[in-house]
Amino acid sequence: MPTDTGWLKLSSGIEYRELQVAFQNRSDRLRLARVDPRHFNFRVLYTPNQPRPISEWLASNAALQLVVNGGYFDQSNQALGLLMSDGIIVGRNYQGFGGMFAVENDDSVQIRWNIQQPYVKGEDLKYALQNFPMMILPGGGTNDQIEDNGELAPRSIVGQDRSGRILFIVSPSAAFTLSGMSAWLSISDLDLNVALNLDGGTSSGLLLHDGERLRGVDSWKSVPDVIVVERK
Repeated sequence: MPTDTGWLKLSSGIEYRELQVAFQNRSDRLRLARVDPRHFNFRVLYTPNQPRPISEWLASNAALQLVVNGGYFDQSNQALGLLMSDGIIVGRNYQGFGGMFAVENDDSVQIRWNIQQPYVKGEDLKYALQNFPMMILPGGGTNDQIEDNGELAPRSIVGQDRSGRILFIVSPSAAFTLSGMSAWLSISDLDLNVALNLDGGTSSGLLLHDGERLRGVDSWKSVPDVIVVERK
């Protein structure tokens, strides 16, 4: 198995990559997907009464091309940060920290820093998911304000590169602290303009279709909220 598969084109507008990385004497094999929003739509799905592993989310709808785990949730599977899905808003609006994955009514998608671009009640959004911390600040800078307890854990990240493509990055092993992942992202070849941390640990999972096979890695546990990708 190559150390770096490079970007594998699975279909028009979607690519997959596996990359073996070494950072601060630890290593992991990252799973990455890169999606062109011109070819795909993005949604946030939320079923607190029916949490599922990422593999079951993907199998639940034949139209789904990709599924990645979403934001933090409590023991009752209730979203902690603001989450908007199908016109329903739940959770707490994070103000003064964190960021938001947002899909506007024209299907454009962006990752926002809540300090720079806070959520405004009634704004023109279809889907949204807040989480924290920001891993890469808008413009490509490292977030040096991450409150890091030094814990190593699996990580899930959603980012946007300077070309506007959306990237999903999962580190499935306990190889990175939050600040360590931020530092690695800043020196990687991913050309990230902005990136937001998603729920990590046993929630981390990313799966996508490659013809008849699946690429990526499943979550260890069931999750109530996910980001999904569908072809336009």
